[in-house]
Amino acid sequence: MKSLALTIAVASLLFGCGAVDSAALGQRGEALYYATPSGPEDDAVVKLRAIKNDGDTLWCTATLIAPNLVLTAMHCVATVSDNANCTTAGELVQGSLDGLFGDPFVPSNITFHVGAGDNEPVAALGEKIFTTGAVAVCKDDLAAVALDRELTNVPVAALRLGTGNQRGESIRIVGFGGAEDGTTGVRKTRDDLKIQLLGASVYADSSDPIPANTFATIGASVCNGDSGGPIFTTKNAVTGVVSHGASCASTTARRIFTQVAPYEDMLLRPAFEYVGHEPIAEVTDPSDAGAQTGNGGSAGEADAGAAAGAEAGGASNAAGRAATGTGHSPPGKGGCACSSSATTKGGLAHALAIALTLTAAFGLRRRSRS
Repeated sequence: MKSLALTIAVASLLFGCGAVDSAALGQRGEALYYATPSGPEDDAVVKLRAIKNDGDTLWCTATLIAPNLVLTAMHCVATVSDNANCTTAGELVQGSLDGLFGDPFVPSNITFHVGAGDNEPVAALGEKIFTTGAVAVCKDDLAAVALDRELTNVPVAALRLGTGNQRGESIRIVGFGGAEDGTTGVRKTRDDLKIQLLGASVYADSSDPIPANTFATIGASVCNGDSGGPIFTTKNAVTGVVSHGASCASTTARRIFTQVAPYEDMLLRPAFEYVGHEPIAEVTDPSDAGAQTGNGGSAGEADAGAAAGAEAGGASNAAGRAATGTGHSPPGKGGCACSSSATTKGGLAHALAIALTLTAAFGLRRRSRS
């Protein structure tokens, strides 16, 4: 009885749409409940359509995290049974015959569609799939897909890396699932949710009854088609993706989201190296950086150092973006930064001039303090 009490039925958890048992997964019209339309600022959130290895079609949500790289759930890009029993620790119940991951899909059988509509054209195909290497669907449900081309003039989402989540933290979800009114396949967003359960990770000790490296909300929110969709922080960075949860309409069921930060080295670094881009990091408060320098100086000195460092760092980043030909503006409401492949010699010279000026000013400031 104790074991049963700690068991979650994954038959009602996987939120990807396709040829599935509607009795187990809920109706396709029941997805991101009580949401509002998602505007162009969310265009980094794209629709994923996959032809599975058995020939069936699967619909999910993904997020552009580089001009040629998306983040999604592993069960959106790899073969897995629709039926499994998982413990709250993220393990298959002993004796389970289903729930194991099989081969990834053929990358070119995965298409990505930019825009909020139900029938947007194909913008790119998959080229290479990166996964966490998860054995079963119960945990580590995260994947990245390199695209066969770079998508220009499309926003790129920032990522929360190097830090974890907190209970009570406000989050925003974006996905292509249907809605409680019966519409389906149109991108929507919901921003009134908070993290209620937190799984243990390298960033937090927790005994909450959910798998490691996850967090959860309780109540109706996501459902079929929202799998792989992004969870944005209040600073508009992706901190998790939709993994699974129980009956779509349930007001007491847990909705499980896989965290992003714990998989930086395992998954994200090789994926970014493959596509030739760097991730856009979540915007942080410069004063936080100053407080964490640990240089033993006074508060005033730490603040001044942080401010000067932020100024010089900003100029340096601008010069680097101009040199590489990829410019990223700060994330907006949609959790995205604009990406462009345009390069201008004037922009490079201007950025280098700013960097040199700020470096000289910082040096003078340090000498005057001495």
